[in-house]
Amino acid sequence: MKTLHMTTLGCDKNTIDSEMMLGLIEEKNYDIIDDPQAAEIIIVNTCCFIQSAKEQSIDYILEYVEYKNSGSCQLLIVAGCMAERYHQELAAEIPEVDGFLGVGHFDNILDLITALETQSDSDQRDQDQIGKGEKRIENQYFGDIDKAIIEARRFIRAGTVSTFVRISEGCDHGCTYCVIPKIRGKYRSRRSQEIFNELRVLQEKGIKEIILIGQDIAPYGCDLAEGFDLPALLEKIATEFEFTWIRMMYLYPEGITDKLLTTVKRHPAICQYFDIPLQHLNDAVLKRMGRKMSFAQTSDLIHKIRKHLPDSVLRTSIITGFPGETADQHVDLIKKIKLLPFDHLGVFKYSQEEKTPAAEFDNQISEADKEKRYDEIMIAQQSISHANKQRFIGKTLEVLIEGREEDTYFGRFYGDAPEIDGTVFVDSNDTPLTIGNFYSVKIVNALEYDLIGDIENEFTK
Repeated sequence: MKTLHMTTLGCDKNTIDSEMMLGLIEEKNYDIIDDPQAAEIIIVNTCCFIQSAKEQSIDYILEYVEYKNSGSCQLLIVAGCMAERYHQELAAEIPEVDGFLGVGHFDNILDLITALETQSDSDQRDQDQIGKGEKRIENQYFGDIDKAIIEARRFIRAGTVSTFVRISEGCDHGCTYCVIPKIRGKYRSRRSQEIFNELRVLQEKGIKEIILIGQDIAPYGCDLAEGFDLPALLEKIATEFEFTWIRMMYLYPEGITDKLLTTVKRHPAICQYFDIPLQHLNDAVLKRMGRKMSFAQTSDLIHKIRKHLPDSVLRTSIITGFPGETADQHVDLIKKIKLLPFDHLGVFKYSQEEKTPAAEFDNQISEADKEKRYDEIMIAQQSISHANKQRFIGKTLEVLIEGREEDTYFGRFYGDAPEIDGTVFVDSNDTPLTIGNFYSVKIVNALEYDLIGDIENEFTK
C-alpha cells in the first residue's frame, strides 16, 4: 500500500476539493498520512488568489521537491488554482513536478496518479530522448472551468464535527481586482438534490455544524429551474436535518433579502452570522472596483440586519491600497468602518494580479503605503471589536468545544466561524469536557477578539 500526503492551501473551497480527491484516493487502497516526509506520493492543492498565496504555494512545492530529490517522494503533483493558471510556467521552472491537476478536474486524480505510476515504471528509458516539459504536458488536466460541479464522496476525518458544504461554484461579479472567474469559471449553483444527499451522509457521520460556501452563495438557485433559492434551501435544511448549526459564508450585500433575514430569524439552527465581503466603503473606490452597492445602500442593509436580528454577528473584508485610493479616501474608509461597526473585519493589502483590469490602473499604491494603511485599519477595528464583544458579558452562549490548552478549554459560539474569527475560552470548574460537544457557557469577560466564560450546564448537545 503506497503512502500519500495531501497539503491544502488557500480557502475552504480548496478544502472541499482536497477532501473529494482523498475520498476517491481512499477507495483505491492508498494509505493517507499526515507526514509529507514519509509519503511516496505528495499532492499540493494550491492557491493563487493573491501574491502572498502564490508565494506560499511555491514555498511548499519547493519544500516537497527536496523530499523527492532525497528519494522519499516518488511522485509530486500540483493541483488547484495555481495548477490551473500557471501549469506551463511551473512545468518549465520546476521540472521535478510530475503532474498538474486544474480546478475542473479533481475527479481525474486517480487517472493522473495511475498514468504517472505507469510512466514511472515503464517510461524511464525515454527520459533522455524527450524534454521534461514535453513529458509533463501529457500529465496535466486543466481547462473546463465552467463544467458542472463535480460530485464525489469526501474524505472526512473521524471525529470531525464541523465541515464545509459547497452550494455553488464560480463567480459572475467581475470585480476589477479579482482573478476568481478566470480560475473557477462562471457562477453555477449545485443541484439541490446533490446537496441534500451529501447532507444526509454528513449527518450520519455525526457532523454538528455545516458551513454553506461558494464564491457568493446569495444568488443560489438563480441558474437552476428547481425553485430553490437560498432562503428555500436553508428552510429545508433547517426543518429536515438535525444539524446544531447551519452557517453561511460569503454573501455579497446585494443578495441579502428580507426573505433571507426572515428565514434566519425563524430557525434557531441557522446561525445569525453574516459574512458580507464589502472590500471598501468609499463610493469612488467601490466604483473603480466594479462593486454594485454604494455606501448608503450598504449602510441601510447593515442597519436592517441589526434591527431585525439584534443578536446577529457581522463579518466583512476590506481591501486597502487599491489603485488610485487617495489618503482622503483611506481616511473616509476608516470613518465609515466606525459608523458600521463590524464584529469581525479582515483586511487584505491590494495585490496587483495580472490579466485583471485593476492591474492596469494608474496610480498603483506603494507597498509601504499599503502597509501603513493596513495597520491603521486594524488598529481602528481592534477598538471596535473590543467594544462589540462587551455585549456578550453576562449572556449564556452555546459553545462548541474544540480543544484544550493546559487547564483551559476553548471553542466557538455562533458568532465565530472556524479558523478566521475569535475564540471562547472556557473554565470548566474541573469538570472534564468532551471535545466536539456543545456546552452552555456564561460569558464573564471580553477581550479584543475573544470571550472568556464559565461552564454553566455540563452538557447540552
